[in-house]
Amino acid sequence: MQKKIIVVPSHLIFDQTLNFINTFKNLREEREYVFDFKNLNRIDPFSLLCLSSEMAIFKKNNTNSKFSAKNFEHRTYEAHMGFFKSFGLNFGKTPGEANNNDNYIPITLYSVQEILEESRELMIPPGEFLTNKAEEISKVLTRNSNNELKEVLTYSIREIFRNIVEHSHTDTFGFCAQYLPSKNKVVFAVLDRGIGIKKSLTDNPKLNLNSDKEAISKSLEPGVSGKIYAGQKRKPKGEWANSGYGLYMTSNICKKGGLFFIASNTSGLLLGKDSSKEFEFNLTGTGLSLTINTNSIDKLNDMLKELRDIVPRKVKIKASKSSMNKS
Repeated sequence: MQKKIIVVPSHLIFDQTLNFINTFKNLREEREYVFDFKNLNRIDPFSLLCLSSEMAIFKKNNTNSKFSAKNFEHRTYEAHMGFFKSFGLNFGKTPGEANNNDNYIPITLYSVQEILEESRELMIPPGEFLTNKAEEISKVLTRNSNNELKEVLTYSIREIFRNIVEHSHTDTFGFCAQYLPSKNKVVFAVLDRGIGIKKSLTDNPKLNLNSDKEAISKSLEPGVSGKIYAGQKRKPKGEWANSGYGLYMTSNICKKGGLFFIASNTSGLLLGKDSSKEFEFNLTGTGLSLTINTNSIDKLNDMLKELRDIVPRKVKIKASKSSMNKS
């Protein structure tokens, strides 16, 4: 065995990050691994989450090897966001340690069990608890200055959190976010290490999914990920009984004013207004990234009215009591 130097690419964005991860995750065991960050110039929120998580897993799977990093001291943004300490390098902040800023939310980890327990202590449904958390995040990202953008983000983030708690079978999940005023963009990313979309959709006997690619595509259709489906004898009750429209609504919101990225197990999909790109890789769990162009906010009311025409009237698509159902 010998020392293996792994050079981190200059740009870590969506498929570039996933391709880089595939170059090292299945390496044979070496005496030492050194991650060299000399070339790193740009990294998006999804990559902060995904790469740090994969590096931690890689380290755990090679317990007999030594791990180190070099040329990372200039990466103060990643350090402050909790990236380095996420995979065990003693540099910068730990996830969740840095305070939220007007322009970012650092890597934050949530325990599903703690969410459920805290909801019981507060005597509120988990859905209401997650709505409150989503609203807190949205206020930070919008600096509480744009109600329409805040409501869109609250709805989108709440539905993503709901999907994780309800469907993923994961213990924890992580998220982070960035507001880029110079580019008029808000980016939110989340990652869980659960069972993935394909397996989570097997509850619906009407679906016969043969691949992760097919499952991702199906999950973006209205009503598919919910617990109510045609022919079901016992209809569930409760706050999430009419769920299943979150990814459909969120992906369309992002496509009309930014980017929507989703990855689960062996497949990924990047959607833009007039573009679509598919990926193949090996990622345990599900990752999502929402990019919303803040310049398009004036068009959100028309966009939401158009989307609501497709969603059954009985389904609540409100972000909060103030809601996005206002016309």
